[in-house]
Amino acid sequence: MGALGSCRSAGRRWPGSDCCGRASRIASLVRPSIWLGSRGGTNTIEFLVGRNKLERISTDDLGPATAVLVQRATKRLETAKGALAAEDFDGAFTNAYDVYRMAGEALLLVQGLRATGGDGSHVTVEDAVCAQFGGVVEDFNKAIYECFRQGRHAAQYFDPSKAEKTRPDAGWALSTADRALSRSTALIDGGTVEPY
Repeated sequence: MGALGSCRSAGRRWPGSDCCGRASRIASLVRPSIWLGSRGGTNTIEFLVGRNKLERISTDDLGPATAVLVQRATKRLETAKGALAAEDFDGAFTNAYDVYRMAGEALLLVQGLRATGGDGSHVTVEDAVCAQFGGVVEDFNKAIYECFRQGRHAAQYFDPSKAEKTRPDAGWALSTADRALSRSTALIDGGTVEPY
């Protein structure tokens, strides 16, 4: 069983499994809100915009920019697969997280939204994406996103007191990122995500 050291609460492992396996089980029990189109999560988006954490971007055609972001995510997925094949489990996990985050950013970009950057920008993307798309892209729910984000942090910033990522950790990260990217791309290509 993999020890996902990043998702520990006060230095303790969650009982019974690694955090991401537990997050997936919790997520299956918590029914995400029904997706209400691109206007679902309005309160969250307005709060983030009001706090200057999320901004509206004005451009006539966001399609090409979104396509570039999806293409980058697709390339990063291949990088993550290569890291897994080379048994660089931390690298695979970190790159898979980037794919997952970029899939969410692509959904926001189609809407003309993006995180303003700086401290907390990954949490901003998490909040905006989960609030709006958690009901249609099942992997975009708070339990999974938070576990993934914290797991990436632990892999990126070495702490000798935490367990390193294992093959199961990296495999979970890759499959989760791949699903999120695939489902996000299907939404984008299907034209169901409208400007905010």
